Amino acid sequence: MPNLKMTLLENSISFFLESVSKAIQAESDEDKWKFAILLLVQAIETSLKERLRRTNEIFVYSNIDKPKHTVDLGLAIERLEKISKVNLKQPDVKCIRTASELRNQIVHFEFDLSIEQIKSNFVSLVGFYTSFCRDHLDSDIVSQLPPKLHSELLNLDSYIEELENRASERMVAEEIPDGEVWECPACKKYTFVIHDGTDTCYLCGHSEPVVECEQCQALEFEENLEQVDFGNMKGWENYKALCKDCFSKLENENLYEECY
Repeated sequence: MPNLKMTLLENSISFFLESVSKAIQAESDEDKWKFAILLLVQAIETSLKERLRRTNEIFVYSNIDKPKHTVDLGLAIERLEKISKVNLKQPDVKCIRTASELRNQIVHFEFDLSIEQIKSNFVSLVGFYTSFCRDHLDSDIVSQLPPKLHSELLNLDSYIEELENRASERMVAEEIPDGEVWECPACKKYTFVIHDGTDTCYLCGHSEPVVECEQCQALEFEENLEQVDFGNMKGWENYKALCKDCFSKLENENLYEECY
């Protein structure tokens, strides 16, 4: 019986093609979205490994002294930038980290994502994957899609564009200032409205509290604030929620300076 053998790039492309196929099926069977995302993340991870392999095959392994387990997405990013000298733009790094977070959420935890969030992330990750393969692996992935799948993929993209347009129209109608529209942590689109305490994404519906830093009063997502215990002379707890900038400044200052 013949062996099934694929290169890293061929394996990556096969994951991608199957991912798109699952996404198309998900239009009538929403459960398929889980598999579409997982397969796409696998395609991305394998493509990063292929780029590392082109630098040196040993860099595909997490421990180069004991080459057994391959790198995860985080280590792949680090080695691509430091060793392979691949200049990843910040949005690209964010896409890779999003891919990792989505896979972990789906595989290791209970997950609750709206279909709009999943579609938005899927389209963004497809954009990153096809660009990475073109720019760093000299491979035009889109041209390898069967015509029907390519057409259906464009329809998914159009769907997200439609949602973005609708969100934009709503923000204009409600006269939302540009400075009060943030990137949504769920769908990664700039449609998260903080105006008048709305704290909701107009594209995917994700809601998340936005609060003030207790030091500088800058607005920040509550989950991004650092809880710091300043304490007092009696040893009582005195927690304050600080933004990352204030927390960073605090690390370089005397924590108890204001107590004297």
